[in-house]
Amino acid sequence: MDEAATRGGWVLSESRFVRLFSFFFLYFGQGLPLGINTVALPAWLAANGAPDADVAAIVATAYLPWSFKFLPAALMDRYAYLAMGRRRLWLITAQLIMMLAYVVAAIAAPGVHDIQLLIAISFLIGAGAAIQDVAVDGLAVDILPDREQGTASSFMFGGQTVGRAVAGAASGALLFYFGSQVTFLAFLPVIGLVTLYAILIRERPGEKRFPWSRGAASPVNLDRHVGDWLQILLTTLKSLFKRDSFVLVLSSVAQRVGEGMLAPLFPILATSFLLMNEASYSGTVSTIDLIMALIAIAVGSFLTLKMGAKRAAMLVFMTEAAMCAFILFGREFWTVMSVFIVLLAVQSILATLSSIATNPLRMQLSDPRVAATQFTIYNSLGNLPVSMGATLFAWLGGSAELATVMVVAIALFVIGTLILALIRVGQASADAEPVPRLD
Repeated sequence: MDEAATRGGWVLSESRFVRLFSFFFLYFGQGLPLGINTVALPAWLAANGAPDADVAAIVATAYLPWSFKFLPAALMDRYAYLAMGRRRLWLITAQLIMMLAYVVAAIAAPGVHDIQLLIAISFLIGAGAAIQDVAVDGLAVDILPDREQGTASSFMFGGQTVGRAVAGAASGALLFYFGSQVTFLAFLPVIGLVTLYAILIRERPGEKRFPWSRGAASPVNLDRHVGDWLQILLTTLKSLFKRDSFVLVLSSVAQRVGEGMLAPLFPILATSFLLMNEASYSGTVSTIDLIMALIAIAVGSFLTLKMGAKRAAMLVFMTEAAMCAFILFGREFWTVMSVFIVLLAVQSILATLSSIATNPLRMQLSDPRVAATQFTIYNSLGNLPVSMGATLFAWLGGSAELATVMVVAIALFVIGTLILALIRVGQASADAEPVPRLD
């Protein structure tokens, strides 16, 4: 660890190690709610006889708060206590909201058939995680040098997948053996640890750790902070209404609707066709996610550095289309447990790599002055389609109409690839600056 990491606390702008570890750990924190809401709860419902529509509703609700992140993002760009950094006070607040959400969920203690209550709880927990994500993404655009974006993206989404895996396995087993109240209570200490870490780090040298501590705002943040609603709106719109922005959004919408269709499908296939219960499915998926996350960190960093973010994303999109074709035509194969586990592994690493590959594109197109707002608009326009995809899955007939669902998903992944081919950023550069060591 370098001297800058220990002098007066961990400072993000002064240490590459601190940056990469922090983004990994903070994304790990936001992955915890995803593990519960998108892995354990859908499997819990499906294994206990809930209809496909209820399973899809939970998945759709889990992603819904992430679809409207531009609202807190605009507040973050407008209001900031710069003496503590542009994003850190918001980050701490988001963590406290998540802790409150888990307390409320534990008190409510919903059962399998309390679908409306489960939807409300999933939304509340997801809202806290989404606000945290906004703060971390804005911080990434503020702090990361261009040469680190691909590597940091790998650590970020690798961390999220690890968090999702750990939470999915733990909450799946806890739901199976102890019910919802113990499950939600068990995650409070972990969320608290992430909150403590957000308190300990600082964005730039000389900033306050607490409002009552000694310190002052960084000149960089003073220069970047807009602080005016009209200026934020104009700057964001000017940056958004560019050709490459439209290309990225259209491509992301198509591809993410396809991924949204797959989200409720896998727990249904596992519990209906392979007769797994929620504990075995959640444990299997989470173990796979953990392994695939570690692999994705290395693979994602390599692909974005060697191929460029654009080509890496196109490769991932087309591989997702091929996976759907296998589900469509290879039913006699994936109904064998060992093959299904391989299929889960492929789905897991592709979902992570799609985020890793497209994240640098969003960073490069975002104006640092309105980073939280613009970057979050890109992410929101990528998350709302996941909810739309889960809803479309149910509307098309769910697992009972598997052929139709897969044909539509394949078409969406192919369309997303063709649109992304038109983007002009994210190209690999032969003379790109080499990435420094972790020191």
